[in-house]
Amino acid sequence: MSTFLKKLIKYLPVPKMIRFDHAGIDIGIDHIRYINFKSKNGQLSVDKYGIETLTKSVDKKSLLSENANVVVALKKIQKECKYKYVEVSLPEELSYIYTQEVDDGDVSAIKGQIEFKIEENVPLKADEAIFDFVGVLTLKNNRRLISVSVISKKVIEDYTETFQKCNMKVVSFLIQNQALSKSLIKTNDTNAYCIVAIEKRYIVVSIVSSGIVLYTSTINKTLFDDNLNLERNEILEEVIKDIYRIIVFWLSYIENNETYGLEKIKSIIVSSTHSNIIESEFINMMINKLAIQIDKPNVWANAFDLDIQIPPINKINSYQYATAIGLALPRLLK
Repeated sequence: MSTFLKKLIKYLPVPKMIRFDHAGIDIGIDHIRYINFKSKNGQLSVDKYGIETLTKSVDKKSLLSENANVVVALKKIQKECKYKYVEVSLPEELSYIYTQEVDDGDVSAIKGQIEFKIEENVPLKADEAIFDFVGVLTLKNNRRLISVSVISKKVIEDYTETFQKCNMKVVSFLIQNQALSKSLIKTNDTNAYCIVAIEKRYIVVSIVSSGIVLYTSTINKTLFDDNLNLERNEILEEVIKDIYRIIVFWLSYIENNETYGLEKIKSIIVSSTHSNIIESEFINMMINKLAIQIDKPNVWANAFDLDIQIPPINKINSYQYATAIGLALPRLLK
């Protein structure tokens, strides 16, 4: 956000009736994390936040609206926090992200080009899919490179119905790695990063350039047991090799598309909804094995300056809120 716009918002704040203050709700496998911000004189601060533990793991392939455990937890959150509008995370395994070159034009013309080629990129028919796009680069010959995100209409309808049952209106959705990039990468940072989101039973690796997710891959390997103890070292070695292959893929991609002028990866940012994982031996192994800088997450990067404001969530516990924070950040900060 420009300095001028920040000052404008401070003295002429956007009326609440058109600002759509919203909370961020991240539905994980066994927890729901939520947070919202309040704004005063153009400055954000944490308002309500928390975690609801689910007694039964969420099967992302089953209908969320029929999961009584999730519905009960969301109703409890709504009752306690009085959330009316929410932005919600969509699971990586039900989503698709890819890049596409298109002829420049208005939104409807670009959407038409995406629809024409959607079945070449994802296992969904055009009439079964809901998609969004964001511009990445302006190319020669009136062309653009865009990042396209796609998800099944049935998933969107299911998630929307779930929140309607709980008296909350979904104002927008973000795929989990898109929400992570929104919270962990400073606005207007044009560098390329690799975000490695580590969970007990899988790892999601995303390549992000100028804050836009361009590529994502899920490594379905169990690194930790239920008590968050590391599994066998051989699995750790395999996962690190998989991460290395993705980094090599990105290097090959930018070399094969020199005209895009995309950057090499500046650093790997690790993230996890389990704070202990970020402090685990696995991170030290990554540092030793990969010849690249590895950073722990600053989940407040786009919320406020930690030198000026101390959040109510301590550093270690804040790690697990990264996705929810990305969802909750006001659109005006983008």
